Amino acid sequence: MKLPPFSRGVKPHVSRIIKDLGYNTLVITHTDDHTPLWQWGCLLLLVACILLVLVAGLWLLTKPAAVPTDPRPTAIVWTATPTPTPTATPTLPASPTEVGVGVRVRVVGTGAAGLSIRASASVAAERIEVAAEGEVFLVVDGPQFADDLTWWRLRDEANPQREGWAAADYLTVAGE
Repeated sequence: MKLPPFSRGVKPHVSRIIKDLGYNTLVITHTDDHTPLWQWGCLLLLVACILLVLVAGLWLLTKPAAVPTDPRPTAIVWTATPTPTPTATPTLPASPTEVGVGVRVRVVGTGAAGLSIRASASVAAERIEVAAEGEVFLVVDGPQFADDLTWWRLRDEANPQREGWAAADYLTVAGE
């Protein structure tokens, strides 16, 4: 018997073909209607896994939280605190016999060599001028301490462009 076009490619395990003589219809039914045993096993395994996950989740949610019995350690954070660098503050002389900012000083003890006026308070700094013995300057800044010497910033009142640092060992308060 020839099968109709809609049933081509259908390969039932066991089929029963019924031909109704009155209407010329063809009915194909499977006589193998039971589910294979391995499919039931997979379904049972899937249900068991789902139940296991649900039971484990409920157990974890209802379990009381563990509280430590001994004290917890405290973290200590060490931070570096910068130490402020002391800066020399200009001091006014306590008396007219001391060198300080605003005091007129005289170059002494240099002989014919004179006193080096430098760009900064250091013996290694550039020499920008040489002050002759007996010259008078105005102290405008200081003191600074470098190279085992005390340094004062001096300015020539007659020539304000002539200014720099000089060692205090060769300065004395100028008498009016």
